[in-house]
Amino acid sequence: MMATQEQIEAARRTIEQLRDQHANDVRKLIGLLESGAMKGKAADKLIKDCQAWEAAYKSVFRRALALVESTPVRPETGKSSTEPSTPWPGQPQFRPPEGFRR
Repeated sequence: MMATQEQIEAARRTIEQLRDQHANDVRKLIGLLESGAMKGKAADKLIKDCQAWEAAYKSVFRRALALVESTPVRPETGKSSTEPSTPWPGQPQFRPPEGFRR
């Protein structure tokens, strides 16, 4: 799959935003649990589960960013990225034979 530099940068920004949002949410939950909101073995297990969850998601976001970075850049053609490649969806890119009616 090829993407424009603009698309790659937008994807990177979105992934970084989601990563930061997720990290803040999980850290808040861990902090809440560690502050004593829950006590006992169940709380200890939940804290460990949250820490494992945080580590797993860090890995997912790292891999997603690496994938975005490795996406080949499509050369700019001078067209806007919002312009369709055909006049409208379903429009054939060839002319029908003479005498053929649509």
